Amino acid sequence: MRLRMRVHHLAADTVLRRVLTTAAPLRRSHVTRLLWRHTGVLIGSRADLLRMGALFRLAAVSPHSAVFLPLRANPPSPSVACWADTPDLADLLVVRRDIPLRPSAWPAIRARLRHGPGHGALTTMVTPAPRRPADHRDRPWAREWLSVAEHAHTVVLSGSARALHEAGDELTLCGNEVAVNRDIRRYGGPALLSQFNGPDRHSGRRDASWECMVLAEDPIFHGRRRSGTA
Repeated sequence: MRLRMRVHHLAADTVLRRVLTTAAPLRRSHVTRLLWRHTGVLIGSRADLLRMGALFRLAAVSPHSAVFLPLRANPPSPSVACWADTPDLADLLVVRRDIPLRPSAWPAIRARLRHGPGHGALTTMVTPAPRRPADHRDRPWAREWLSVAEHAHTVVLSGSARALHEAGDELTLCGNEVAVNRDIRRYGGPALLSQFNGPDRHSGRRDASWECMVLAEDPIFHGRRRSGTA
């Protein structure tokens, strides 16, 4: 997939040298905090899930870059309000685990993105193609864990290159499923399509785990419902 991206360059002497943002925002996506209640949701339309899958794979092959999706300001749909209160909504940062990014350092980096000259250099990037699992029962969270940290209203998802690539493949599968999912076609969603989960290595709680349900809703099918078509 070819995506228009903005590249925000950081200091050349750090391992994290670039933060990548999309030129066009993912306006129909939301993510909630995952650690406070051990569970949360990632919600997106078909187009946004397909783009998000490509962005996860882009992060997987970018050893010096992080992908930042500012989702918190997106207007929540009524279905989002059923799953989370507005304070629980967050931005999303996707980064390889071998990039030593401290969550506490993120607010200063994010501030530079807002005020940098030109707000990042505009470019087109080609993302890796998805790899369809040979067996759909072999889900990626059973093979490679993602890690979660939260700071400054941002959910930080990190993992090995393989874990991020597999998570991107799973999101692409979810995006492709939107068009054929009976509940979404009939009601517009939201519909539960997948789930990520993993250990919580940061809180020190007895229940050291988290889960993120992947849901989809699409306004195209909401429109069909209003018009009486199926």
